[in-house]
Amino acid sequence: MTMRYSIVNQLEGITLAFSSFYQLGDTRNIDSVSWAYAVQREKEFFLSSEGSYGYRVFQSPIQKAPIDPRVNVSRLNLCPIKVNRLFVKATAFSSIIHVGNVSLVSMDARVKHIRQLEDAEGGNGQTQSEEIEEPN
Repeated sequence: MTMRYSIVNQLEGITLAFSSFYQLGDTRNIDSVSWAYAVQREKEFFLSSEGSYGYRVFQSPIQKAPIDPRVNVSRLNLCPIKVNRLFVKATAFSSIIHVGNVSLVSMDARVKHIRQLEDAEGGNGQTQSEEIEEPN
C-alpha cells in the first residue's frame, strides 16, 4: 500500500459512540464489531438476569464476499488527501469516518431489539421480538 499524507484542517463531531471511530491517515486493516441487546418497555422495570447473546442474529456467521486473488490494483498517489472542513453529526454502531487509504475493511453491527408493550387491561405486557437481518 502506498502511503501518503492526509491533511484535515478542521474536524467537528457531535456524537461518537458504540465502537465507532475517526481515522485520519492511511490504514492497513480495519475490523470493527458492535453487538447490542436492547429492551424497550412501556413500563420501566429492570431485571438483573436479562440479556443474552444466544439469539440467532448473534450466532449466525456473516457471509462475506470472496476476495478474488487475481485482482491486483496498483496506484500512484502523488498528492496528499486534503480536506478543509469535515462536520459529522453522529457516528454509531461500528461506523467509521476515514480520511486516507485503506487496504481491507471488515465491519459487523448486530442488534437484537425487544419491545415489551402492555396489553389493553394494563396487565402483564406482551413481548414483541423481531430479528432483522441485513445482508453484509
